[in-house]
Amino acid sequence: MLTHPSTQFTQSGRASILLALEMLEIGPGDTVLVPTYHCPTMIAPIVSRGAQPVFYPLDSTGAPNLEWINQDKTQGVRAILVAHFFGLPQPLTAVRQWCDQQGVRLIEDCAHALFGTSDDRAVGYWGDLAIASLTKFLPVPEGGCLLNNTLLAPFPELHQPKPKSQVKAGFDILHAGINHGRLNGLGTLMRSLFGVLSLFKKKPLHQPPPTESSSPAGFTIDVAQSHQGLTYPSRWIANHAPRERIVLRRRANYLVLAQALSGLRGMHPLRPDLPAKCAPYVFPLWVDHPDPGYGELRRMAFPVSRWDWLWPTVSKLPNDSGIQWSHHILQLACHQDLTPAELEEMISTLKRMYVPKAVESFA
Repeated sequence: MLTHPSTQFTQSGRASILLALEMLEIGPGDTVLVPTYHCPTMIAPIVSRGAQPVFYPLDSTGAPNLEWINQDKTQGVRAILVAHFFGLPQPLTAVRQWCDQQGVRLIEDCAHALFGTSDDRAVGYWGDLAIASLTKFLPVPEGGCLLNNTLLAPFPELHQPKPKSQVKAGFDILHAGINHGRLNGLGTLMRSLFGVLSLFKKKPLHQPPPTESSSPAGFTIDVAQSHQGLTYPSRWIANHAPRERIVLRRRANYLVLAQALSGLRGMHPLRPDLPAKCAPYVFPLWVDHPDPGYGELRRMAFPVSRWDWLWPTVSKLPNDSGIQWSHHILQLACHQDLTPAELEEMISTLKRMYVPKAVESFA
């Protein structure tokens, strides 16, 4: 996606969705079809435009149920948002054909799929517009991108970040690189500098502890911030990061998790077979009884997430896998910088949590 000829770098994937809706001139009175399995950041831009999100069910592969959509659900529909969940490319030939027949715009959500192909076409090239998130794959503090495949309309105008934001982005990237052992030669010097700078940071008088019931921040969107351009340091990283290493390491980590977590009671990989041409964002693990274990994992700072905070208007639909996924699917990190020891500890922790009598080591 990063080599697409018509790309605009943005603040985030969420901002990219908002800008896509602006390019399509979607607003009050319009309907946008969205999946029942979702993060609130996918829906907030639609609501901020005054449009109506209508949720469609997913089949067991994560594909839109077009038969359900065709049952009088297309009136007023201007666009459909279809995602490549977990970074595993979703076949989009049928969806593309349906959109062309119905006159509906396709927004291809590649927030989980910065790299890969779908039906022999690169992800990001199926939608009229496509969006992606840089922070999920690259060592940058912010960033997304918006791709235009079919529209004649220009990209929305974005404001140049202020010098302070440019400098902060550069320091954040250096800080992350040092913490992950990427800049060993500069480590001592830069850690000293960061220590001095931290003395000048304003600290809140009171920071309430996080609670499991706290709602995430994804239910709103800062429209003004979404119209800020990407900083130069983050843009440079997006253009120069070692993409082959990112892809290969993520694939290797995914396969380690797939082998170790297959054939167990109480949980199984949603997709043990990793498609040949993709870089997974996370490893989706189905757990029969994820609670209260999931809450304990979060308190342990275990690298896991779950899309269990759904938009208030979503409802249960027949033959829908989306709502089930929001409860049962744990998204495990398969980041390129995870070490073999960290992966082994992750696997052992999951087995202790959900399969108490299992052997804790893996081959």
